[in-house]
Amino acid sequence: MKHSVIWLCTIALFFTNAINIQEEQASLQPQQQKQKVQHFRLNEKVVNVKDSQDFYKFVALNQKKLFDNQFIQKSSASENLRLHNFKNIQYTADLGIGQAGNVFKVVLDTGSANLWIDSNRCTEQGCMRHKQYKHEESHSFLPLNQELTVEFGSGELKGVVNSDTVYFGDITLPRQNLAEITSENGIIFKSLDFDGILGLAYPQMAPKNFNPVFDNMMQQKALEKNEFAFYFAKDPNDITHSEFTLGGYNEAHVDGDINYHNVIDKYYWMIKADSILVGGQDIGLCDDGSCKLIVDTGTSIMSGPMDDIGTLLRNLNVKDHCSEIKSLPTITFKIDGIDYTLEPEEYVKPTTKDSSAFAEINSSEDQSMVEVNSWDCIASFIPLDIQEPQGPAWILGDVFLRKYYSIYDRDNDRVGFAKAKQ
Repeated sequence: MKHSVIWLCTIALFFTNAINIQEEQASLQPQQQKQKVQHFRLNEKVVNVKDSQDFYKFVALNQKKLFDNQFIQKSSASENLRLHNFKNIQYTADLGIGQAGNVFKVVLDTGSANLWIDSNRCTEQGCMRHKQYKHEESHSFLPLNQELTVEFGSGELKGVVNSDTVYFGDITLPRQNLAEITSENGIIFKSLDFDGILGLAYPQMAPKNFNPVFDNMMQQKALEKNEFAFYFAKDPNDITHSEFTLGGYNEAHVDGDINYHNVIDKYYWMIKADSILVGGQDIGLCDDGSCKLIVDTGTSIMSGPMDDIGTLLRNLNVKDHCSEIKSLPTITFKIDGIDYTLEPEEYVKPTTKDSSAFAEINSSEDQSMVEVNSWDCIASFIPLDIQEPQGPAWILGDVFLRKYYSIYDRDNDRVGFAKAKQ
């Protein structure tokens, strides 16, 4: 796996296949009665001030590189940035493992395919502050003992793939493959309020014979429709709350028509844009007449190829318009002739909302850090070069998905968007 996402804390970029699970162990699943559409309220948590500071600093410093003369004079940027992505809001759902009442908070991530769970096999600080899975307490645990390693922008996760019964809403999944985290190097879990990640991307992203959760549901014919949908409330205090729908979608969150777009690479949920417009104008962000777009619920902001993000940010010049954000242009993703537009107040984030966003770095010896300390707002874009064959590509993260309700249809391999009813 060359690139995974942005879970709430990080976008995974490089993946080491170190697993070979026997097919007969991973696929022997009893069928169960098909479930009707289920709606899951997502738990939302605004991260603390320190995490917000780190988020703003990281984005600002990487954006600053794109304004340097050395970068602008390059004909093609060769650097591959590893995105460390802190979320300002974390969205999690409850997943039972071993027994229905043994609940873990997991990120539902369309940008990855594996099920990772914090485990008592991991004794490092980042692991121990979360609820840990104890396979020795489960009567349905089956050992497979296959090693799995994933490298992230901020560190590395190591785990052992085994299987156990998983409970998600009214659905029971016996012998579900899961990766017990045995070691984490970096700050992947230390400041985030979740116990694991449930990948919802295509099985081609998973290692050989690893059976992703949603594919397990499909094989068991557990759903009348093999689709799911996300609604992300703009405000975590919104009484409607964010929601994950399994087996269909929730019409109550749809404002107007739903437009569907075919998946062009069954690895990510990847679709194709005709063009990306700034203030209604084509500034050359899709050189070959189209751009690949990855729809990723595990990424809080948005990303694009380094050269293109440099062009976009220099055209926007956001930091000089913080006092008049509404004067900035709109950004439109034109997909199959349909315009999906973000207003400036939707893609620009104030960094001084909590009045102390960069306060602790005033004495920093890093002059670049001191400079971005004065930024009052920031665009929610960061450069990220995704390698071929999936890349180059743009990532549509939660900034986009809070405005547009998203539906993921595996029966027809397509993604649907509609304006979200707030």
